[in-house]
Amino acid sequence: MNVASEGQLSTAAATVPSAPVQGRGIAWRSERLALGIRRLLDGIDASARYIVVVALLSELSVVLTDVTIRFLFTQSLLWSEEASKLCLTTLAFLGGALAYRSRHHTAIQFVTRFFPLAIQDGIAAGVDMLILCIGLVTLYVSFDLFEVAATALTPILQISTAWIVLPFNVGLGLIVLFAAERLAFDHPPRVVLTVIPTVVLLFVVVGMLPFALNNSTALGIMLPLFFITVLLGLPVSFSLLLGSLFFLQLTDAAPLIAAAQNTVDGTSHFILLTLPFFIWAGLIMEKGGISVRLVRFAMALVGHLRGGLLQVVVVTIYLVSGISGSKAADVVAVGSVVRRELKRQGYRPEEGASVLSAAGAMSETIPPSIAMLVLGSVTPISIGTLFVAGLLPAAVIALFLMVSIYFFAWWRDTPRAPRATPLELLKASAGAILPLIMPVIMVVGIKFGYATPTEVSAVAVFYGIVLSVAIYRSIDARTFFTIAVDCGLLAGMVLFIIASAGSFAWTLTAANLPALLIKVLHLAGDSPTLFLIGSLVILIAIGSLLEGLPVLIILGPLLLPIAAQLGIGSIHYAMVMLLAMGIGIFIPPIGICFYISCAVSEADVESTAKTMLPYLAVLILGVLAVAFVPWFTHVVPRLLGDTAL
Repeated sequence: MNVASEGQLSTAAATVPSAPVQGRGIAWRSERLALGIRRLLDGIDASARYIVVVALLSELSVVLTDVTIRFLFTQSLLWSEEASKLCLTTLAFLGGALAYRSRHHTAIQFVTRFFPLAIQDGIAAGVDMLILCIGLVTLYVSFDLFEVAATALTPILQISTAWIVLPFNVGLGLIVLFAAERLAFDHPPRVVLTVIPTVVLLFVVVGMLPFALNNSTALGIMLPLFFITVLLGLPVSFSLLLGSLFFLQLTDAAPLIAAAQNTVDGTSHFILLTLPFFIWAGLIMEKGGISVRLVRFAMALVGHLRGGLLQVVVVTIYLVSGISGSKAADVVAVGSVVRRELKRQGYRPEEGASVLSAAGAMSETIPPSIAMLVLGSVTPISIGTLFVAGLLPAAVIALFLMVSIYFFAWWRDTPRAPRATPLELLKASAGAILPLIMPVIMVVGIKFGYATPTEVSAVAVFYGIVLSVAIYRSIDARTFFTIAVDCGLLAGMVLFIIASAGSFAWTLTAANLPALLIKVLHLAGDSPTLFLIGSLVILIAIGSLLEGLPVLIILGPLLLPIAAQLGIGSIHYAMVMLLAMGIGIFIPPIGICFYISCAVSEADVESTAKTMLPYLAVLILGVLAVAFVPWFTHVVPRLLGDTAL
């Protein structure tokens, strides 16, 4: 999931050979034609990137202006929410399409890599053909949505609501273009000519089905199809869209336009604006030298303990997660800083990657967590309460990890580093003061109502820019633009997943899945203990497949009411969900962020998977402690006067 830089818009044109354009793709008769097509697509890609950056900067300006006006004149920009919706759909669908071309949409390769190369080629081409068909079908029905939206005006700005749908149309068109590009240039022609009729036939057969299935039967077909496509490497966002389209086509629950409508509605939550801002703040932190100062601070605090550098990884992840809401950004920021020092002190890369993964899983409840923001956007839970409630559960699991690291280091008789002198500790603390002000501002501002999460996230971006540009002088104009592009691609990928998950969640509700879950719960005896354990197993397993966030969007609104019926507090159960999901996205061998940890640490995946098993056991013990001791979740909010838990 490494984000390409602006200088890497596309290397395709640069790598086209002077002979007839071949490689793995079609042997083009005209090299000039092939080169022209690639340059045209590169130009479209570059233009779309500029639009995404403009959307980011515009939204940041609008939110900061709104904050300033309210602070000075106690008034607000009434049209800001409508402008924000336009920016969000632009980021979600244009950014999502660009992320697809840049191969940022993460996909599970664990299953397919065991197949023979010929079958792997066929599956890879089939995935791109599926994406092409999904894009075409959704684009077709999105035109009807555009026509409907063109008949209405927004309340404040009085502009056509079609402007909010337009980025969805354009993004789908770009996905169709980029999928066709991959089929033409990236796969062997014989493979492409085999998969095209196969995939098209599948869509035609489903489209021409002469009768409608009942919801339960369609659900029984759709869910296995969804999980099979995920395991075969179809990115989760497209698997979610495919599942929604198939269910609606197989039943008479609603016309296909419902899939398009609910996908657009999936980005309609104003709170989701915090997501690109926190990602942006995290990237600025990584590029601007902020994470280095936090690593030095952690080294001065705990570097002298047994397993010192591994202890530093855990503490630094805790600190860094208080600035960036993205776990992938946290892992990259910390792992890239400590990697060389781990090697210098004789730690195996697998050990560093294992602790990095375990610490990343632990940090899912540390504000400003994107997962918290997403859960708060789809359930009636206070985000401010979530923020303060998550601090101690994460600290408990961090303590579990640090004790286990100490024990393993003692067992192996790992040498200890000298304790930092008072002067070194003072210097490290001074360097960390300014970065650590940011999470304090965010938590206090949101919890006590001084600002909304969106406003606080915008202030976090501005504060990070001031630190990196004016104080540390580590970011210039070119780097700033590159960071903005990276943010647009990463945020686009995540928002596209959220939008697709919104459509899929609506489909599951239409299929009466909540009623089925309640029936299963009654069969289990209505036991809170069994429900908590079952939730952990389901959320870890499904979270590893669905990259985490779709699990919260789909299962959060379904499971939280059941937990409430069993007497489990919503904030407490939210912590359980978040921590289980965190383990899922870092669990070997499927968890997406596990692979990021291995890549950053330059560690072998198989060896790291074995090395992580003890830490995985410690993580599960820590989550069980949080699940069955609600005090860890409730104590901090109650100390701050929240008595409604």
